[in-house]
Amino acid sequence: MHKKAVVLVLALVSGSALAQDKKQMTASQKEAVTQVKSMAMKERQAMMDQTKAIDSKAAEIQKSASAMQGENAKALQAQVADLQSHVKALQAQLAKAPKYFDDPTADPLHP
Repeated sequence: MHKKAVVLVLALVSGSALAQDKKQMTASQKEAVTQVKSMAMKERQAMMDQTKAIDSKAAEIQKSASAMQGENAKALQAQVADLQSHVKALQAQLAKAPKYFDDPTADPLHP
């Protein structure tokens, strides 16, 4: 949790520096932005790896559930299919090129 707090603080400091004037950033501010971006990219990659593992496990569960019969099996298949759709949506979101470093002061809800 401390790591994320540091990242957030650095991002906010970097964001305010970028908002003032991107060309007038000090070397230390540029370094902070670079470090924050690097940490965020590593975390993003780790999440992408985890979603791949989850997707693989869900596919295995779905295969096992397909061999089962009865109402409980159908319910399980539906739940696993729902889980798989959520994992696919998460993977798609993580695969998008992050834009928060292009303009950290921009409102992400109103591009």
